[in-house]
Amino acid sequence: MLMLFCLFLLVFLYSIWPLFNKTIFNPSNSQDTLDALERRKSLLYKEIQYIDAEYDIGNLDKDDYNLTRIELVQETSGIIAEIKLISSN
Repeated sequence: MLMLFCLFLLVFLYSIWPLFNKTIFNPSNSQDTLDALERRKSLLYKEIQYIDAEYDIGNLDKDDYNLTRIELVQETSGIIAEIKLISSN
């Protein structure tokens, strides 16, 4: 009975061990993730260009423009950091 319990405990610990790692790296999905991040980065760049154009023609208030642009730039920066992290692995 004790041996069965130890075996169960070992299997359980082995199965939850990846949860204790900071990042879980899955090489098969890294290219898919990288592609998705690159697409999102391109879309964010287009959104930034769009709000710049809208502000230039007067369709956006200065406060709205600044707030929206800051949010988009921050999100883009985060995505670029993720791309660099995945690329370095």
